[in-house]
Amino acid sequence: MDVPVLGPFIVTFDQTVAPGFLKAEEKIEAERFYARWLMNGETGEIMINGTEKILKYDKDEEEYWLQSPEDYFKEPDTSSDDTKSISFSFSSDDDEEDDTPPKFTRTGGKEIESVHGFRTKKWITTISFSEKKVMVFEEWFVDKLPLMKLSDSLESAIKTNFNPEGETVEIEQFDFSSNIFIREMDSLTTLKPIPGHAVKINFLVYEESDDPKMAVGFEILELYAEPVDTGYFVIPEIYERIEND
Repeated sequence: MDVPVLGPFIVTFDQTVAPGFLKAEEKIEAERFYARWLMNGETGEIMINGTEKILKYDKDEEEYWLQSPEDYFKEPDTSSDDTKSISFSFSSDDDEEDDTPPKFTRTGGKEIESVHGFRTKKWITTISFSEKKVMVFEEWFVDKLPLMKLSDSLESAIKTNFNPEGETVEIEQFDFSSNIFIREMDSLTTLKPIPGHAVKINFLVYEESDDPKMAVGFEILELYAEPVDTGYFVIPEIYERIEND
């Protein structure tokens, strides 16, 4: 992402899932000094069927703690000062211009392009609010992504097992494709959704400048299946256990 005030930063997710096992890590790397101080970190969590709590850890601090399923599945407190969120909006002094419905255009979807080993088709979608207010999506889609469905199924199974409410936990992939934006803006649009699954997306927001006001990129770097040793779902012995409320 490259957002106002915070500047550029990268969030990397690394997840390994097997029947009854889940290990997920998140790493945040910011470019600007004050953003690094505010955001940088590398954390993770481990779930193993048959245990009562979720193991959480901080790789930078070399610390770990146990979290109850009740706390893990509790709705987040969005009023907390610790909550990290990013938002943006379009503003204008011209009320009449703001009432103008956005225009959608889309090109591409013909040529095959290789992205990290995936055979994709590239689409470019433009959402225009005015001449100076535009969203642009560059998207690379594949027809099918069976390994992602398998991963989601295994993740759903173990999280459902931990869920104190007993309800099935549906796994929602991080998605900000043009399909979602257009559906939310105009449920009656005649523009058909791009079929398949996105493996790479560039999202650019322009407002009264040739340089983007905000840029967000998403891509699947690796997705593969292989035998996994259950010994992988542990943390280093040097980590210190703490109480984290």
